[in-house]
Amino acid sequence: MKLLRYSSLAVVVVALSVAPAGGQYFGGGGFGQGDSHTLTIRPDGSCAMTNASIMPRKSLEAQVTSWERYSKMAKGTVSEDENAPPAPPQPAKPEQKTLSNEELAAKLREMYQQRSNFGGEDGLKIEKLEVSTNTVQLVTQRDFASLKELLSESVHSWGLLSYDEVRFETDTNRNLRISFHPLQDATRYTKNIMSGWKAARTKYEWKLMLPGKILSSGLPATEGNQTWLPLDGEKQETLDAALKLMAAPLVITAEAGGIQLDEPLESKKLVRAAWRLSNPEPDLPITDAGAGFLAEPVSLNLSTIHYFPEGKKHFKNGPEVSTFGMETPGTVVSAKLFPPKGRLIKSVSGLRVKAAKDDKGRAISTSADDSDTAESYSEFAFSSDQPEKGGAARVQLRLGVPAPDAKTIEELNCEAVALTMGGWKEMVLTNVQADAKKEIDLGEVLPGAKLIVKKISGKSSQTTIEARLEGPAAVNQLDVRIKLGGRRGGSSNISNQRNTTSGKQTTRNVTIHAYEYAPGDGAKSPPPTLLVRYPQDMKRERVNFKLTTLDLL
Repeated sequence: MKLLRYSSLAVVVVALSVAPAGGQYFGGGGFGQGDSHTLTIRPDGSCAMTNASIMPRKSLEAQVTSWERYSKMAKGTVSEDENAPPAPPQPAKPEQKTLSNEELAAKLREMYQQRSNFGGEDGLKIEKLEVSTNTVQLVTQRDFASLKELLSESVHSWGLLSYDEVRFETDTNRNLRISFHPLQDATRYTKNIMSGWKAARTKYEWKLMLPGKILSSGLPATEGNQTWLPLDGEKQETLDAALKLMAAPLVITAEAGGIQLDEPLESKKLVRAAWRLSNPEPDLPITDAGAGFLAEPVSLNLSTIHYFPEGKKHFKNGPEVSTFGMETPGTVVSAKLFPPKGRLIKSVSGLRVKAAKDDKGRAISTSADDSDTAESYSEFAFSSDQPEKGGAARVQLRLGVPAPDAKTIEELNCEAVALTMGGWKEMVLTNVQADAKKEIDLGEVLPGAKLIVKKISGKSSQTTIEARLEGPAAVNQLDVRIKLGGRRGGSSNISNQRNTTSGKQTTRNVTIHAYEYAPGDGAKSPPPTLLVRYPQDMKRERVNFKLTTLDLL
């Protein structure tokens, strides 16, 4: 089958000054002048993460300016219509008034509060904020109710060099053992990192405070129940100690001090579990799919790499291209999975390539995808108000690079778990007003469910609604969209901010966005109309599908 084919060739000459892959975290939020991070773990397992920074005032003023513009765009008060005629030239404006210390502090507090409300860092509190002529001193804190909650956050946000996984466990002596595992290939950046630390005269500290006495620690400094890493760009011994930590796992052992673990806690597993909690699916048994599922290839992408002989020798630890933020060598096949007639695919999980071969019958390497991280998404779930034709879902299938003389991927055998449904049960809410004390009954589509509209903002072509859904666990399956009225159409989507469950009551905080392609004349928009939908007749089915004769030429 002829596909839209993409090829990418990375030509590597020599290792130059590069940024970490994927924007990974390498200490202190950047090259700061006085960053300190303290992680406190209490005897009951609750935790606090405190970050203190001294930042240039000008950089924070620039952040505030960008945030204000973004906020106006989100509310529709800044036009982005590319077809609009250019505005007539305006007389030169006087220089923008410099913010007073009090004004800048107020705007920073508002910015951080909005960031927290939108799920950026849930529960972030400003403990101290001092604005002076040239600098701003900021101390923030986030509290976590348990170690599990802490480990559900990406380790990169902890501020400790290049570690991307951590494990808490109790050893044979009933002591607490904490193991940090470094980011793969982190040592490749050490030369450039040290140069950056020196040039910026970086001053940075990361400290861990435990409830029990620390018995051993891979960090350079330890005293009582505290262990820490000091880093000073003007002191070579601290730079050497920090770089040494990037090369191997870091292990800290301490007296339990009241901490009790029934089983080891691993950050990667808990981060995945937290993601599933914020994107929950119904608890349904998986059955083998019946007839009617079809798959159709869309495009194929080949990524390869060529090393010039004089360049390859500079890669002492191996030649992975991901170091440069590019794709690793391999093949990605994009395909659509169609459900049986009369059904719609809501999401796809557990995607894996079982086997692949080329036109000469040779096997093409496949990687055993982790079902928790398999790359797939439902076009229907992310569409505007109308599903993709046929209720399809798009999936990304990954495998190795075929042999150079292969002409086709002759056969690709795959497996996935599809969550399908028979349709939606719908209700329409007109003239919706913001009222944090008013509960709108959604029993028409889901008994016991309620909607609270906290805030409505926007103008002309854009509308944003902050709301809360409450009720049984099934409120996680509710879909709420702003009903569009423009003749040229538009889009509406819903995004989760925070999700909590207590007993039989689930609370789901959401933001609903809408954009219409035919903006009005600037007049105040009427109150929005909401379309509330609940999926009916859902099934989880294990689907085996095959793609054949994918052209490589």
